[in-house]
Amino acid sequence: MIAQKLQEHASRRERLFIAVRLPESIQQFLYMQAQLIRNKLDFRKWTDHRDYHITLQFLGDTLMSDVGHLRAALHKVAADVQTFDLQLSEWGTFGLEKTPKVLWRGVNGDIERLHHLHQQIVKATKSLGFEAELRPYRPHVTVARKYLGSLPGMDHYGVSEIVTEHVSHGNSWSVDGFVLYVTRLGQTPMYETVDTFSFS
Repeated sequence: MIAQKLQEHASRRERLFIAVRLPESIQQFLYMQAQLIRNKLDFRKWTDHRDYHITLQFLGDTLMSDVGHLRAALHKVAADVQTFDLQLSEWGTFGLEKTPKVLWRGVNGDIERLHHLHQQIVKATKSLGFEAELRPYRPHVTVARKYLGSLPGMDHYGVSEIVTEHVSHGNSWSVDGFVLYVTRLGQTPMYETVDTFSFS
């Protein structure tokens, strides 16, 4: 019975991705700014503030039997990286200007270090069969998805006009590691930590 359960666990697939988790103070800061915009713009789904993160690599449906090798590769990457600083920057959107698919908040600071971390992770996971996305890497924090329109009283405003009113920059924070997340659809928060990888 135990052997059967272990076999079922090993053959199970989970939706995984690797990300920089935002500290609680930055999550709260961004949540307060998002609330100001939420009162003016109608998006179908707003990200729970506990799920705010910067994606490093999306892995997709992954066999649980492969997670041990994945963890080992990611610990090696983390051992060669030093702490660096980031800061929230401008608001932006993906998709059509009038009906964007995603509302996001950008980051600045040690962006070269962030890009280097992304490249090292992609390189380490490629040998395990994971493929990098073809589009260029654009680090951001997803705040909302699927724009439905302006709320009453805001009809003469577009997304860009409203978000540019709320570009208060938060304090910088130190990135001292990254996490492996599993997606739990239907749960709040939706992302659960599988493992944490601290820098040397």
